[in-house]
Amino acid sequence: MKADTQYNDFIGTAAADISDHFNLNDFLKSRKVDIERFDAVGASFYHGYSDFFSASIVCIDKTKSSNETPYLVNIEFEKAFSHKEFFDLFKRFNVMISKKHGGVQNLDIQEEIIIDDRK
Repeated sequence: MKADTQYNDFIGTAAADISDHFNLNDFLKSRKVDIERFDAVGASFYHGYSDFFSASIVCIDKTKSSNETPYLVNIEFEKAFSHKEFFDLFKRFNVMISKKHGGVQNLDIQEEIIIDDRK
């Protein structure tokens, strides 16, 4: 699985901590998905201009998987996720991106600086 946009000018990584109160399979069950068949293993969101937002849950389809090869599906819903509903599935969510051709993808940030821009 890999994030993708039209040009991929920026690339990076993401990390998240699942909610203490609700996991991805709980969410699927609340949306009437057969969690005996579909096991949530990830999530995806896409945001674009004009507040375009879509989100989905990545699952293993147990009926189409073999012992050697999991069969992944991306589940979207007719009643779309709101921003809040999607991000409330996680306690913390961090995305870090950098210029694709900047040569900095594998470097660590060495300092955090806060600028007072209230003036």
